[in-house]
Amino acid sequence: MKTAAYSIIKWVVRRNSSPVQAEETTRNGCVAPISVNVILMAFMVCKMLMIPSINKDIDKKIKAMDPDWTEYLEGYYQLIHAGAEIKNSATYAEPCRHVLDKIQAKLPQLDIDTGRNIWILKRAALSGGRDIICMDRVKKIIKFVQSHDSRHVEKKWVIQKYIERPFLIYNTKFDMRQFFLVTAWNPLTIWYYKENYICMSSQPFNLENLDNSIHLCNRAVQMQFKNCPTRHPELPEDNVWSNRKLQEYLCMIGAENVWEDVMVPGIKKIIYQTMQVSQNKVTHRKNSFDIYGADFMFSENFNPWLIEINSRPDMSSPTAVTGVIFKSILEDTIKVIIDRKKDPNCDIGAYELIQKQVHYYQGVNDKRYSLWEYIIIGIYIKG
Repeated sequence: MKTAAYSIIKWVVRRNSSPVQAEETTRNGCVAPISVNVILMAFMVCKMLMIPSINKDIDKKIKAMDPDWTEYLEGYYQLIHAGAEIKNSATYAEPCRHVLDKIQAKLPQLDIDTGRNIWILKRAALSGGRDIICMDRVKKIIKFVQSHDSRHVEKKWVIQKYIERPFLIYNTKFDMRQFFLVTAWNPLTIWYYKENYICMSSQPFNLENLDNSIHLCNRAVQMQFKNCPTRHPELPEDNVWSNRKLQEYLCMIGAENVWEDVMVPGIKKIIYQTMQVSQNKVTHRKNSFDIYGADFMFSENFNPWLIEINSRPDMSSPTAVTGVIFKSILEDTIKVIIDRKKDPNCDIGAYELIQKQVHYYQGVNDKRYSLWEYIIIGIYIKG
């Protein structure tokens, strides 16, 4: 509902902006125009979920409405998917710009959406790309999930908003596997691995076709497909690049600084914050450690977006690129876990310590306090 609302509002803004942007919303003359009420219902969704007020006139119109949400979604599908027109959309162009500005200030994901409302469904606790599918109709999503639930066992699903505007390599989707090591949970101690790799799709990117060969970069999935014969010749036959090859590509397109300035800092920040919010849920045993494989995609402005984190990431079926990385990460993990106990300054290979947290202590209602906060609280209570 929210994504549909944002998409409708963005459409109105583009449609009534510059000729170039208006051209992006070229209409299908064979589809009947839809009522301007779809804009008011989009405003209503924004008002319910994010923005307290649009303006007095629109707030009054919304209050008087008895919305038909089935009609709203059908109107959205007609507009964005079928190419319908909204009658008199210019009437609401300025309020839409005002609302869009407010949404953009609160919703970072707005820039990675085209408005097609695509979602990716994954069966929980499965690996290797099994039972993953992209869909863009809510009724089909519900039907799909229900059809895969047996009478006796209700399966769990992860349903994520799909990144519709990713950064592409030669018009091909890819994601990055980033390894990291956690050697302690209190204090939280995280090691970032500087050598990683990217996996690509075998087909050119296309939002009109939601086939897995286009949208799932998992190697186990892509090995089932033949590479598109007309794709760019610089793309690798096995659909795997090292991060160093990615950096070469960034230099070639004039973005030589984004790896160090945008991508890597963003990845490190996301890894730390994700582990931090998981910290209270992990029972840590002394002299134990965990290697994780985080999967990232990047937006068109190179910002990283976390897709998922895999515990005990697969290191079988190596390629020419991954075989070297798998071997080195195992050797370097031993250096960090064992050698460093005897010599804190020893060689740790491609690992980099990105966070060693100050000890924290559990307080009332699971609130987390640092040692210094406990001292301050104690002084305050005594005083």
